[in-house]
Amino acid sequence: MVSIAENLNTIESRIRRACERCGRDRSEITLVGVSKKHPASAIAEALETTSLRHFGENYVQEYVEKRQILTGYPQAVYHLIGHLQRNKVRQLLDFPPHLIHSVDSIALIETIERIMAERYPDMRQNLLIELRIGDEDTEKTGMDPRDLDAAAQRIEACPHLNWQGLMLIPPLGQDPENSRPYFKKIHQIFDRVNQTRAQKLTVLSYGMSDDFEVAIEEGATHIRIGTAIFGARQY
Repeated sequence: MVSIAENLNTIESRIRRACERCGRDRSEITLVGVSKKHPASAIAEALETTSLRHFGENYVQEYVEKRQILTGYPQAVYHLIGHLQRNKVRQLLDFPPHLIHSVDSIALIETIERIMAERYPDMRQNLLIELRIGDEDTEKTGMDPRDLDAAAQRIEACPHLNWQGLMLIPPLGQDPENSRPYFKKIHQIFDRVNQTRAQKLTVLSYGMSDDFEVAIEEGATHIRIGTAIFGARQY
C-alpha cells in the first residue's frame, strides 16, 4: 500500500513541474489536502510524516469531530471547502477554520458576520466567495457572478469578515483541459474586482486531483487535492 508520504512526493513533483512550465514559484501555491471521509489518523499521519499542513473538510460535523480529536497538532491549518448551510455556521465556529472557501450567498455572509460578532468580537473570519460559472448545472453550489458586486458591498460592511478571494468547482470532465476556460474566466473576474479595491484579493481556490496542473497554469493560489494524496475514501 502506497503511503501518504509517497503520494505527496509524487504530487509535489507534479506541482513543481507545473510551476516551471508557467514561470511561477512553488511558494505561490498552497496545497490543501482534502481529508473528507478519511479518519483523523490520516491527518495525523500526514502531519507526522510529511510537510503537508493545510487540510480541507467538506462536512461541518466531520470537521468538528476531527478538530476535537487532533488538538495535539497545533501546526495543522484547517479549511472548510464544502457547501456551508446557514444552520451549520454556529457549529462550524466552535472551531473557526483558517479559511471558509465556499461562501455562496449574501444571507450566508450575514449569518457568519452575526455569529462572529457575538462570539469573537475581536476576530475576523477569512472567507472566499464561491462562484458558479458557465453552463454548470444550476443546482450546483456557488454564487452567480452577476451577484458578486452586491455581495462584495455587503462584505465590506462586515467588520468581522475578511474577504480574501474566489473559489470555483468547474464541471467534472474526463480531460483536465476542459477546466481551463472556467479557470480563465474566474481569474478575469478576480482581476476585474481588484481593479476597484484598495485591499486586493489574493486567493484563487481551484484545481483538484484531476486538473490541478492546469489550475496552476491558470493562476490558482490554492489547490484542493484529496484522492491523489489520501487514496480512496475510507467511509
